[in-house]
Amino acid sequence: MLQQQAESSALRLEDFARSLTRTSEEALRPADLNRLRQELRHSLSDAAERLEQLEQRGAASTRVIAAATPSIVFLQGAYGFRDIESQRMLRYQVDADGQPLFSLRGQPLLTLEGDGEIARRQFTGTAFLVSSGGALLTNRHVALPWEDDTSLEELMGQGMEPVITRFLGYAPGIERAFPVALLKASEETDLALLVCSEVVSELPYLRLSQTPPQPGDEVIVLGYPTGLRAMLAQTGDSFLADLQQDDHLDFWEVAKRLSAARFIRPLASRGIVGQRSESTVVYDADTTHGGSGGPVLDVNGEAIAINTAIIPEYGGSNFGIPVAYARRLLIEAGYEAE
Repeated sequence: MLQQQAESSALRLEDFARSLTRTSEEALRPADLNRLRQELRHSLSDAAERLEQLEQRGAASTRVIAAATPSIVFLQGAYGFRDIESQRMLRYQVDADGQPLFSLRGQPLLTLEGDGEIARRQFTGTAFLVSSGGALLTNRHVALPWEDDTSLEELMGQGMEPVITRFLGYAPGIERAFPVALLKASEETDLALLVCSEVVSELPYLRLSQTPPQPGDEVIVLGYPTGLRAMLAQTGDSFLADLQQDDHLDFWEVAKRLSAARFIRPLASRGIVGQRSESTVVYDADTTHGGSGGPVLDVNGEAIAINTAIIPEYGGSNFGIPVAYARRLLIEAGYEAE
């Protein structure tokens, strides 16, 4: 019994000794503490660096938006139709008192005769300055808005041709509108080049990036989505109340009043590149109709693409045309990408 007790005590002592060894091994010696402090410093340093990078990105976005905003032009236009043979414009049919006439279904009656008002369809879009010579980049479907309207195919098939009757641009900080004109439309992709020579000296221009974007890169999209509606939503109740008191307010006057009150400013959204191919850049920065033709900028403020299309059902996929196509279009039109 004594021998068994002694052996049992020895085993317990051995177990205890082993636990002491483990405890000793798990204890923090001065060298371990020093190493831990160094690791902690590195961790804190890494965390601080990541935080600084995030802050810099936020500050960079603010700087990019502020620097690019004066270059983003709000486009406002209208077009009608002209008979190719007679060169007469399609007009509203009016009665003896000059009042427009309507069909039984409530549709305005149109004619090539008389002196009624020209029948015009209005549109808006976005463009941005890319040259000190006054070149503006936008989408082809913005500059030639009738091309994507299938409802007009029959009209054009009856010997009618579309004609831009008025095309204006507004830039942030410049109260007056300035005329813009189509310089060249791309035949290979949805791009067009406009010109606005009247305000060249007053507007900065955006540079086109030489580096293709990669998936995961941050982007900033600037433009005028929903046209006048989004800018009106930012004006406030008093401005809208003043507009409501004007009985002669129309499409053109609203833009004029917004510009005079310094409310012509693009909206900005931020996202990341999801995919890139030779012909398309896909990103998740929010945008919608009216924002077509706006620039897609990198964190350096250089344009990597031109915003062109959205998928309404899925906000994670908006499409831009790489600036390589824009650079070719500029060269074809006699401009150098700056």
